[in-house]
Amino acid sequence: MSRWKIWMDTGGTFTDCIAIDPSQKISRLKVLSSGVLRGKILQQLSQNSFLVEMSLPTDKDIFKGFELRLLNSKQKVVVRSLDPATMILSTQGSLRNAAGSSFEISSNEEVPVFAARLLTQTGITESFPPIEIKLGSTRGTNALLERKGARTAFVTTEGFKDLLVIGTQQRPDLFALHVEKEKPLYSLAVEIKERIGADGQVITKLSKQAINQLIRVLKKSKVDSIAIAFLNSYVNPAHELLLEKKLKKAGFQSISTSNRLSGQLKIVPRAETTVANAYLAPIIHSYVNNIQRGLTHAQLKIMTSAGSLSNADRFYPKDSLLSGPAGGVVGAATVGRLSNINKLITFDMGGTSTDVSLYNNRLDYRFESKVGETKILSPSVAIETIAAGGGSICDFDGYKLTVGPHSAGAYPGPACYGAGGPLTITDVNLLVGRLHPEFFAIPIYPEKAKEALDRLVKKMNASQKNANSKDTLEALIQIANEKMAETIKRVSVQQGHSPSDFTLLCFGGAGGQHACALASMLGMSRILIPYEAGLLSAYGIGHAKVERFEELLVLKPLDKILTQLPKMLNAIFSNGSKKLAAEGYTSSRIKKSKQLIFLRFAGQESTLEIEFDKPESIKRLFQKKYKSIYGHWVSNRLLKGAGNFLLMPIIMRF
Repeated sequence: MSRWKIWMDTGGTFTDCIAIDPSQKISRLKVLSSGVLRGKILQQLSQNSFLVEMSLPTDKDIFKGFELRLLNSKQKVVVRSLDPATMILSTQGSLRNAAGSSFEISSNEEVPVFAARLLTQTGITESFPPIEIKLGSTRGTNALLERKGARTAFVTTEGFKDLLVIGTQQRPDLFALHVEKEKPLYSLAVEIKERIGADGQVITKLSKQAINQLIRVLKKSKVDSIAIAFLNSYVNPAHELLLEKKLKKAGFQSISTSNRLSGQLKIVPRAETTVANAYLAPIIHSYVNNIQRGLTHAQLKIMTSAGSLSNADRFYPKDSLLSGPAGGVVGAATVGRLSNINKLITFDMGGTSTDVSLYNNRLDYRFESKVGETKILSPSVAIETIAAGGGSICDFDGYKLTVGPHSAGAYPGPACYGAGGPLTITDVNLLVGRLHPEFFAIPIYPEKAKEALDRLVKKMNASQKNANSKDTLEALIQIANEKMAETIKRVSVQQGHSPSDFTLLCFGGAGGQHACALASMLGMSRILIPYEAGLLSAYGIGHAKVERFEELLVLKPLDKILTQLPKMLNAIFSNGSKKLAAEGYTSSRIKKSKQLIFLRFAGQESTLEIEFDKPESIKRLFQKKYKSIYGHWVSNRLLKGAGNFLLMPIIMRF
């Protein structure tokens, strides 16, 4: 039987979907990530019958059993029916004085299940048809930023309990007189007596007594998840693997070990990554399990931060933190190739943030990313993010106008959504005539946006700013544009590229509203806005491939390993191929995609990425890239094969 194919990106405000049914008909859907449809009651026909106004993405009544809630009210009822032809909604309970009220209806399921229900027109009491879902989500990102993860224990080598409190000792604000560091993600830090040397030799054996004592401490603390990060486990993971085995035997379910998550040295980022993965694991796995329970028998693949797909039961939570933005870049690259344009600066302005990336004939990767204040060792598409989206809150702090970093989110949303939200960039664009209410899938209230603007102007005038509505709107747009232009410079100018050599590819719900101003500010002459601009992240997720990153750490001068590189890379490819074969992919369909080598001068920490071609061209390529970024060349330094690793992705293509 043919399957539905659904590509889905769950963002902070909206969930974007593209579906292809078994007859190859394409349908598109954009719903609030809170998993609701909103509407307005025009007339109360009886205590439990109403004439409503709302945009329905289905022509079939599938809403029996949905919950209806009046906005700004505690009244809730169960929906009996909602006829898309007559727009008459009936409920099992009664509502009082409901005429003129805004409402929302929901199936109270995870939004991917809710969206799949709307796309396939499947009621709550019905079984879903066979579905293949490719999903990107900000669930992990939001949990990390909002500090809503699991109660986590951090287990490390004796003497290093405060490792993540001390960190790198870098000041978040160099000139701040009163520095307040964020607290670590873990709730409990525990030391255990063990030690492995830098050469991989055991210095202090991990004893049975120490393990049993640790188990007693962890059980008493009632933690939900455990992160294990020992010194030098990247060389010899024996102690981490032993402790993991004993903890599982003791009944602990969620355990993250640093050796499985990263093969890099540097205990601080490795430990931070492990704690973040453990902090998110129960939340993400519960989310995925809820989706799989709601979509019984569906084939589910998860988008990773590296722009690739992974089976739902094979991915680590730390690898999905930038999955939505990565999907946008993959979608932009796909659209660019179809348009014969291979030099792009992608500009994705959504409801919560703006994501920018540079595509120069291939995806750029980074292997350490930062989400909030947490550093993550994970392959990801090189993306710069700024908190300036359509939902960014516009305010006055007593001295100046501000745009972001806080967002109105999906609820209450911008003021014009009618749910009591604040003034946002979406409201600003609506008030200057860049948005038309009739093009929205939810009711829009321009008068609410005007009221929010009036409150802001009044607030400014109370500080003797002599403000007016027109100038305030223009100033807010200019502030947002300046912030976004600066972000584009970070991925282009700071990497040795001129924006004028690239095409600005704009997408996201708000991208097109700011494209011309940004191109003018950056000296760019070409703008490309794709047909799927509002759904490009979902489009990219649908076109992503199954991909794995394998890495090998090499801490030797380049000259000493130059002739061995092809053999090393083949060994990495063989190791990755075995993993994909274990997941059911045939070896004949596994191909090398890219072979990346990271190099640095001896004594330096930062590395530069070189795409491997042949051993004799490596030094020339490194010199070319070094000069393009730093503007000069250092001729008297020893070059190391470092990063301190070699990385080679492999792709299984369908």
